[in-house]
Amino acid sequence: MLPQDKLIWDEAYNEEYDGLANIPTWEVISKSQFKLLSKGAKPLPSMAISLGNLDYHQWSKESMAAPVMSQRELRHLTSLAVFHKHTLKNCDVKQAFAQSSLPRNEEYVVKPPSGCPRSPPGTYWHLIRSLYGLRRAPKLWYNKLSSHLQSQWVYAIWLIHHVYSFVL
Repeated sequence: MLPQDKLIWDEAYNEEYDGLANIPTWEVISKSQFKLLSKGAKPLPSMAISLGNLDYHQWSKESMAAPVMSQRELRHLTSLAVFHKHTLKNCDVKQAFAQSSLPRNEEYVVKPPSGCPRSPPGTYWHLIRSLYGLRRAPKLWYNKLSSHLQSQWVYAIWLIHHVYSFVL
């Protein structure tokens, strides 16, 4: 890797790590704490979280999936907005899936990514919040977002749960 590329990579890694650590997304635990917490289970490698394929919880499709807008619905809503001369806007929520806390009955302990310069050797991360790659991350994020919007008197339109409406 070229030196200038490494600087860019390190900066991006540190920004992501700091963002997740500041929420906080995990608590750092020792090997002995992990043994007490896990009751004999093995920690998930960090790759399992990013891939989502080694989740040891059994989930139904409904408990994992969040509503997603179809292309047809998006085209329809865009046409309506243009027809009514509304300005189209979008947003991006940094580390969106890490914004939702894990329920108490869902325990995850992961090994930090190999070569992580910020994690002391022999430590584990006990997850407090959801991370990208957990199978339930999209649903947990959707539930948190919906709950917040409803607290602001913004409600999902019946039958289209990813389109919200409010009255001024």
